[in-house]
Parts: sequence; structure tokens; C-alpha cells
Amino acid sequence: MKTPWHDKDGNLQFPYRAIFDRAFIFPTPLPERYESEYSMFEIPKMYRKYYKSDSGILLSVGPGYYEDSGKWHPTSDQLSPGCKVMYDKTVPWGITVPGLDGKEYAIVMCGYLDVRGVL
Repeated sequence: MKTPWHDKDGNLQFPYRAIFDRAFIFPTPLPERYESEYSMFEIPKMYRKYYKSDSGILLSVGPGYYEDSGKWHPTSDQLSPGCKVMYDKTVPWGITVPGLDGKEYAIVMCGYLDVRGVL
């Protein structure tokens, strides 16, 4: 799926770079059903309002962070810009960023630990 930051050749041109353990995600509607060659996952409509995750396209992810003790905690090597992810929708940070077309779009900023999985 393309975002407002994909150019005509399909390359992701997001203007900001996440720092520390942060991730920028462009929210997309949660699909009714996930299917792969291995499994299928479906959320019944009556339970969708209780579901605590949402999906989106990862735009940028930071390299990690240092604890006060000096221990390095890198972000997951499985997270790369452009992949579709599920994230915790209770994350409070929402910001707007201009797309390549000049319009403002709402994105989610969260810690990489709030990313629940790669779809």
C-alpha cells in the first residue's frame, strides 16, 4: 500500500527521521481478515471496538536507546520503513506531517515496543 510519502516510482520519501526508540506510522484501516499461506486471522465485527491494535505503514524507526547505566537497547531489525505493522492504538501521540502533495496527514508516533507485529 502506498502512503502520501511514496513517489511515483514507489520509493518512500518521508521527510523526518525517528530518533531513539521512536517509530512514525501512517495509520491504515484494520482489515477484516488477515490471510497468508500459513494461517488466517479474523476479528468478528462485534468485538472490533474492543480490539486494542490498529494497523499502518511504518515510515521511520529510530536505532534504539541507551539506559542510564549505559546499556544499549537496539530496535528490532525486523522493523524497516515501508513494512505494514500492527501497533497499540491507545498510544497518545498523533502529529501531522505534510505529504509530497502538500496536504497535511495525521500520523502516529510511538515507541517501537508499541509495535505489536509485522503483517
